[in-house]
Amino acid sequence: MPERVEMPGIIPLARVTLGAALAVAGFVLPAGAQAASHGGHPPWASAKSATIHPGVMVSMGGVDCRAGFIFTDGTHAYISIPSSCSGTGPVDNSRCDAGQDPYGLPVTIQGAKHKGRLVYSSITTMELRSQRGTNRCSFNDLSLVRIDRRDLKRTNPSVPVIGGPTGVSKNGPAALAQLSVYAAAPSNAQALSTSGAGWSHAIMVDGAVASGDLGAAVLTAKGQALGMVSGVPTANGRTLVNDLCHEIRYLHTVKKFADVHLARGTVKYTPMVPLRTAL
Repeated sequence: MPERVEMPGIIPLARVTLGAALAVAGFVLPAGAQAASHGGHPPWASAKSATIHPGVMVSMGGVDCRAGFIFTDGTHAYISIPSSCSGTGPVDNSRCDAGQDPYGLPVTIQGAKHKGRLVYSSITTMELRSQRGTNRCSFNDLSLVRIDRRDLKRTNPSVPVIGGPTGVSKNGPAALAQLSVYAAAPSNAQALSTSGAGWSHAIMVDGAVASGDLGAAVLTAKGQALGMVSGVPTANGRTLVNDLCHEIRYLHTVKKFADVHLARGTVKYTPMVPLRTAL
């Protein structure tokens, strides 16, 4: 077999990437194009200057909730809220048929200069598919509001004060595991139990949780997104959080949202108080 010879300054064809090929041809990829193909994101505002971030108020159809997390597909940005916030409020959805606001509904986002738009509801999707299943119907509770492109320069995915998220939690927290909740301010919380085949978590929040705090972000001790507050505390003080990892898996069964993912914070996650250690 003839010996392979590599000429100086010549890139072997097998090692040429799209970006390199375009560069050789005199073209330059748009800023962020490479990142977008590997789970990238639009240019964010700095965490310090951003006015749109987890915890801001989101209002539609007369219902007010907290923004949970920021999602992106590399080009657009979305705010996550519980689907109970894009309908008539908290409902029993064990049959996957709770009423929801229509797609395209204008949404008021605190800190934005332009209206967002409701573009996804897990409840609407399940109803259109005539799906059943108690756990999925009861706890698949994710809606997405697309942020207007003109407001991307005001958006940052970092949770104020504590930073993160560092990713999505793929496993339910152990009992008494330390958690953080961000509504109008950060609070500590403890995990109590997981139910619904992993779809739902009960937690105990140290601070008050009001009806307007539905959607508040809940993070694990490592700063991973566990989910959003999906109900006010019960009589025994338990607050329910639906599992974000399960909700994202379902989201990805919708072709147009297959590339949408949680945007990681640009600020390092730091819990409000040191984590408790065993004596």
